[in-house]
Amino acid sequence: MNKLICYLLLIPLIISCENDESRPEFPTEEKEIILSPESIEMVSSDNQFGIEFFKEIIAIEPDKNLMISPLSLSQALLMTYNGAAGDTKSAFEETLFLNNLTAEEINQAQKDLVESLLEVDPGITISIANSIWCKEGLSVKPEFITVNQNYYDAEVREELFDQNTIDLINSWVNNKTNGKIDEIIDSIDPLTVMFLINAVYFKGNWKFEFSEENTVDNDFYLSNGNTIETPFMNQEVTANVMYHDIFQMLELPYGRGNYSMLILLPGDGKSIHDIIEELDTENYDEWLLNLQERNVEVSIPKFKFKYEKKLNDLLKPMGLSVAFDPDNADFSNISEALELYISKVKHKTFIEVNEKGTEAAAVTIVGINTTSADPTYPKFIVNKPFLFVIREKYTNSILFMGKVEDPSKE
Repeated sequence: MNKLICYLLLIPLIISCENDESRPEFPTEEKEIILSPESIEMVSSDNQFGIEFFKEIIAIEPDKNLMISPLSLSQALLMTYNGAAGDTKSAFEETLFLNNLTAEEINQAQKDLVESLLEVDPGITISIANSIWCKEGLSVKPEFITVNQNYYDAEVREELFDQNTIDLINSWVNNKTNGKIDEIIDSIDPLTVMFLINAVYFKGNWKFEFSEENTVDNDFYLSNGNTIETPFMNQEVTANVMYHDIFQMLELPYGRGNYSMLILLPGDGKSIHDIIEELDTENYDEWLLNLQERNVEVSIPKFKFKYEKKLNDLLKPMGLSVAFDPDNADFSNISEALELYISKVKHKTFIEVNEKGTEAAAVTIVGINTTSADPTYPKFIVNKPFLFVIREKYTNSILFMGKVEDPSKE
């Protein structure tokens, strides 16, 4: 009887996954999300960490297409934070800007935020998945497992940490990102005893789709002074625009309008780095407040790329060095049977933007080791390197942040 009830409950979900012709009409008006004060503060912390981390990573890879997911990074690091104690716990709080919230408030705020992001628009496909992989025989405190199951819906697996485990982890990642990221590890250090993994997947159609008939090749001006020819999508649309001394910003909504992509295009004589110098949470929030609805002629290059980076050397100077230190890291809230430390944090992302919409994915893995065209309209022509942000409007939560240096490169 219980199986029958579960099957009946799944029928609406199965129907919702069929092709567009069989789908019901989705709501077209934005849905307001009301967050608790703790969740609002948590979003602010996530965004502050995401922006600071984004600036650090752009500084070391100035000429490369790249994208990070602040949401994915936060989820994986906060699961790890639940195992930290003493100075290591304080280092997490400083690095992730969590000082004003208790651990319980942090976890509850993340849970509430994720539930809001998943439910706000039935026309958008979004999934946020977490897992903890423990080496067979590792003695793990039940409280650590319980808190990550209750607040992060983490799947927990105990494995041998052999080649089969590598295949299982990569299969989990592949499944949770809809095949867009098919591998996150290719080997396991003999000293590694735990992996904490987050995967985020997003697929949204533009609220106002671009017609493929209007896509034409045009010039894109690279940072090095060279010019390439690449396909540009074109349409006239009513959209939110903001004009700044250094750049102009365009907002293109997905689905019912809660999720959107922000494009930050440098002005004449300016570059991405000029925007980065001004980018912080205070300015970002002010820029959003200054968006105004206008009719605009939009021309945007199609792009698709993958990005991956080991993050140890970026997180350490941001305040988390003690967590990577075998002699001083304190993860006694995971286990007291072994001395544990973070061996690596790896981040991998994918994005494709075309006439229909955007598909994006991100995976973060934390390894724990042991020591043993109308001309009357204003134009928004994105024909040089630019930044982009994918966010939810009412929570202001940033899902992805990226930079396009060359839209022709994958």
